[in-house]
Amino acid sequence: MRTMKIIVDVYHPADVNFYKNAINIFEKRGIEVELTVRPRGELISILQKELPNVHFKIIGKYYSTISGKIFGYIKRVLELVHYLSKINFDIGTGFGSQICYASRFLGKPSVAFQDEYEYKLPFYLSKIAATCYVIPEYIPINGKNVYKYRGLKELAYLHPKYFKPNKKILERYELEPNGYVFIRKVANTSLNYRGVIPKFHKIISYLKERGFQIVLSLEDKSLINKYKENCIILEEPVDDIYSLLSFAALTISSGDTMARESCLVGTPTIYTGGRIMSVNKELLEKGCMFKRDNFPEIQNTINYIIENDLKKHVKNIIADNIKYRWDDITEKIVESIINVLNNDHNKMI
Repeated sequence: MRTMKIIVDVYHPADVNFYKNAINIFEKRGIEVELTVRPRGELISILQKELPNVHFKIIGKYYSTISGKIFGYIKRVLELVHYLSKINFDIGTGFGSQICYASRFLGKPSVAFQDEYEYKLPFYLSKIAATCYVIPEYIPINGKNVYKYRGLKELAYLHPKYFKPNKKILERYELEPNGYVFIRKVANTSLNYRGVIPKFHKIISYLKERGFQIVLSLEDKSLINKYKENCIILEEPVDDIYSLLSFAALTISSGDTMARESCLVGTPTIYTGGRIMSVNKELLEKGCMFKRDNFPEIQNTINYIIENDLKKHVKNIIADNIKYRWDDITEKIVESIINVLNNDHNKMI
């Protein structure tokens, strides 16, 4: 009997984390997994570190312009069809729609995950193409192929079942718990992140005046020399970046994914990206995340977080929601894929 095979499509570093625990579960069950990957930034090195034994095939490339993204989307779907037509597989899955259209063309089922309702075209492309479309409960969309979970996708790897912060990472950087601020500065090439951390040099100067060390995660490595005198610049991929987030006094991030990740490990976060996102709404309402757009607001929020010991408050809120409200997202990933493979829609989520 042939072993079942799942194709997981990956084109963002967060996708690796999203799927990695589910992939480990599938492999323990004797189900083969192969990755199709569109490279971007440190994605390949992160993939090799997190899933060293999983075979992957590079397909497509990253484009930064709107016209390039449209061209790249169509071209990559065709390339996926060409590659997948040569191998035996049972189902495709991804955090997006390209693998769904390729699978559908080849007569195979697919499971798509998505949480960015604001980007209507990609959102509805996935809904149309996927056999099963798995989304968070806050998205006001329903349908016969739509299944919902409670919580945030980042819990697929930051749920306490899969993540435990380790203080040993602090020794490498000579840091003390709550003695530093973690800053994530994404590159401006992505259409998603045209916003930048405002008055970045002022923020660094103010944090140093308050006695904090600064751990800086830079997507644009050409800026390293500009900040290396005042910050600890991370060489990514970092062995345990989520522990670094966990022990920080607070996080300032222009990237939305890391802003949510920081909150979910119990660290209050100032999000400075330009995006208004429904996925962040619950964390904003609970006082775990703060969206700020200018230096005075950021400065005031830094003071508020520190002076009110907000970190303890955030840790308690996150722990309560994980215990009583939010789902284990890895379980939902496995459940949805297995049920589609078994053609048992009645059991899905």
